[in-house]
Amino acid sequence: MSRGSRDLLTIFGQTAIALSLVASTNSFVHAQAPAASTTPALEGLELETCLSMAMDQQATIRAARATLATGLAKIEALERSGQIGALLSSDLKVRRQQASLGVQAARQGIRKAENETRQAVTFTYLTSVYAAEQKKELQAMATNLKQLKEAASRLAEKYPGQLELVEIANHATASKAPEAEQGFEQAIAALREAIGTCEKVVPSHDKLPKASCSLTSREEAIALAVANRPEISQADLGAHIFGLEIEAQCRMRFSTAGRTLASGSDLHSMILPSGQYDEKYQPGPIAPEMPPLIPGNRKDRVAQAEHLAGRARVLREKVQALIELESGNAWLRYKQNFDKLPILEKAIAVAVKRSKELRDDLGGDNKISPRDVLEAGLIETTLKQQAIEARLAAIQALATLERATGGGYTLELDWKVAAPRAN
Repeated sequence: MSRGSRDLLTIFGQTAIALSLVASTNSFVHAQAPAASTTPALEGLELETCLSMAMDQQATIRAARATLATGLAKIEALERSGQIGALLSSDLKVRRQQASLGVQAARQGIRKAENETRQAVTFTYLTSVYAAEQKKELQAMATNLKQLKEAASRLAEKYPGQLELVEIANHATASKAPEAEQGFEQAIAALREAIGTCEKVVPSHDKLPKASCSLTSREEAIALAVANRPEISQADLGAHIFGLEIEAQCRMRFSTAGRTLASGSDLHSMILPSGQYDEKYQPGPIAPEMPPLIPGNRKDRVAQAEHLAGRARVLREKVQALIELESGNAWLRYKQNFDKLPILEKAIAVAVKRSKELRDDLGGDNKISPRDVLEAGLIETTLKQQAIEARLAAIQALATLERATGGGYTLELDWKVAAPRAN
């Protein structure tokens, strides 16, 4: 039996990957990704390098820092008003307190932006690595198909129809090459956006790493999230700020339309509920609410401020509920995919052994046909690909968990031992 014939299993397995699993998608790779840069690529970047770049360049983080700078400038302006300002504005003391709390909330907003950027960069980096791995497999498969065609030609009389099968696979594979290339470019473009750079970046890895999680339960993940998420701190500060509005309205004794903290602040930039990333159930947050003016006499205005302050407390409850849901679900997604790996590895070992036995008997006295080898190879390759995808899903869930816990859990990746490639 020729070497080309004995490689039939490998070729068919790679064909299965090329036809069904090369195009990778996730929530961070969009059809509207920016066009590839014409500037030279930053080759061989480690994940930590990309994360460091993003902390300096990502627009979301820079915008959060600008919000903080605005809050600090507002405090300075209120302080400069001095005693005269206090005489002209009976609520000035309360506004200074609210501005100070707003600065604290803005600092938490920077933490939130950094957490989300870290997840986005990690997600897109891993997707780029996965896409590079699949692209490489497709290229290797195209080369091997040429050898297989020669072997199938020699075995055409003994196994009718196999040459046609190889030719079909060859054409199907060629049609997938542009899709694989574009999938890789989209992943790189998404990584560029997550970093916030105009330069094309290329990861240093082309195989997925291994990862494990020190958190042993969903409850532990939730506890870390509640203790560390900046959104909860923001919501607490927001409830306090809105509570001070009651005192501010009480101080304005003779006004028939009292101005509120919203007359000089953007509440939605100061107090942001948790973002949503769950794949299935996505409950919406409650936005803060405060009109620029509250009408009525002092008693009526105070009553309205009390209702608005009560709404802010409900907002805080909703934020925590969303965070508990998100962090718990992230841990469950990790556990679900991580627990698949040892089961798949056992199945792969059996499939590899079976494929080798059939490959050795191909064309021999046991009447093993190429179809037998092809079917066994498809099972082996499918199992290997499922293992790679489970590893990717588990790591991405851990990236979500890192953000969902506010950094209470830190993602650690072992790039030395890469995920197995389909052969």
